[in-house]
Amino acid sequence: MNIQYEFQHQLLPNWAYNSSPFFNDLINIGEKQTLYKAARKHYENRNEEFPFTEDDFGGFHVRLDVDTVVVLLRFPEPKEVPMCFCSFIYLDTRTNQIAYYTLEKGKDPTNDKDMQFLCGWNAKGQHQQYGSVYTEQHQLGDIFLIRFFYMVFRGLKGAYIPDQPKTESEKTRVLKCPACHSEIIFDASEIKEGDRFLVLCSNCLRIYQLRYENNDFLIENRIKEDNNEG
Repeated sequence: MNIQYEFQHQLLPNWAYNSSPFFNDLINIGEKQTLYKAARKHYENRNEEFPFTEDDFGGFHVRLDVDTVVVLLRFPEPKEVPMCFCSFIYLDTRTNQIAYYTLEKGKDPTNDKDMQFLCGWNAKGQHQQYGSVYTEQHQLGDIFLIRFFYMVFRGLKGAYIPDQPKTESEKTRVLKCPACHSEIIFDASEIKEGDRFLVLCSNCLRIYQLRYENNDFLIENRIKEDNNEG
């Protein structure tokens, strides 16, 4: 088994779900140092040469709302499929619910183009995939990924990722993005009074939480503004 795969896809999710000391070290000692030391020790335990420096790793943590903390972990640039660019550990500080998500290097099997896959590992060790994008079309930044996986973590519905464009029809609605003023076109056919859901601006990659009330779509974003996210 690829030693990087074992570290990113097995050890880290297991520690995220089962090791509070590891999570505490990420927060209190620092993501970069903790991740580097853990990776180096893993290579040493396998009697393998460690090819990275501390600067190849990174990360930060931020509180997204009253109950939610996310820790972002950055890995060395992935050379092989399905190594990770980064991973995200979400924690509900009220219920202690935890989730581990990944941004993975991939290939489109139909044309061999480079892709990025938005995935995760649950507490049972099951791999989950939530979507994918072509890297030449969208460079997914921290803000988009944090908001996207926040949607998954909170079980919110209706978030559309860049490789699923929506066209205007009788079943769609149009929202002007408050940030860049582009049109966000989303499917409203199954939205009912009082529903909360998310839509993506494919131009600036901001995600907005909306509430449908009195035949109108109200922006109700629980996530901090961009300049507060790390």
